[in-house]
Amino acid sequence: MHNFSFYSENLKLDGTLFYPTEKKNKYPAILFVHGWTSERKRSFQYAKALADLGYICLLFDMRGHGTSEGDIDISTIKDFSSDVVAAYDYLSTAESVDPENISVVGSSFGGYLITLLSAKRRVKNLVLRVPADYPNEIFDKPKKLFGSENIEVVNWRKKAKKPTETYALEALHNFKGNVLVIESEKDDLVPHQTIVNYLKAVKDQSKLTHTLMKNAPHSIKEGKFRNEVERILIEWFKSRF
Repeated sequence: MHNFSFYSENLKLDGTLFYPTEKKNKYPAILFVHGWTSERKRSFQYAKALADLGYICLLFDMRGHGTSEGDIDISTIKDFSSDVVAAYDYLSTAESVDPENISVVGSSFGGYLITLLSAKRRVKNLVLRVPADYPNEIFDKPKKLFGSENIEVVNWRKKAKKPTETYALEALHNFKGNVLVIESEKDDLVPHQTIVNYLKAVKDQSKLTHTLMKNAPHSIKEGKFRNEVERILIEWFKSRF
């Protein structure tokens, strides 16, 4: 485990790299993107397991989160999207990383952001755990205004949407790699319809895997549900080298 810092639009963001123990010249890599008001350390369990599998894993705190600089109250979705691109660029040039084999795992807001990343950078595989979605009209507005307490956004997520209706769905529709969508059965923030919208947006359904975690809530703590996510990730990534 190696802690480091990098910059996104003059803000210092903190991250952690996990390396496999086996010595090779190049490894596949995975970028983890956390959700709104979360932080990188909540995915350490997954990164350790996937590093043991043979992946270099990078986790970081977006601006205003964890130990990174920035003001969460004024940062826009566009700002956070820039952080994800900066993190990807750092990973793609990190020691021993194969830039042609970078996958991305995102949870909730992070799931939304990594679909946008796939339209800007070369991504081999996408893993979306309980991915949120947002109207295009709020992309340049402070993200804090459009959280789970915003009734308009909550109701908006309950409606069926075509792949052309949001930036995330459109990016996913154009993505050519493998996609894993992990849904929580008892999700109180991302309704089933939002998951359906993501699933239907995948153009090549043969590259799609959908997993439903029974009785799991949106936000999961240490214990059985994180252990289940770890198991799902290991099984899926075993065949993605």
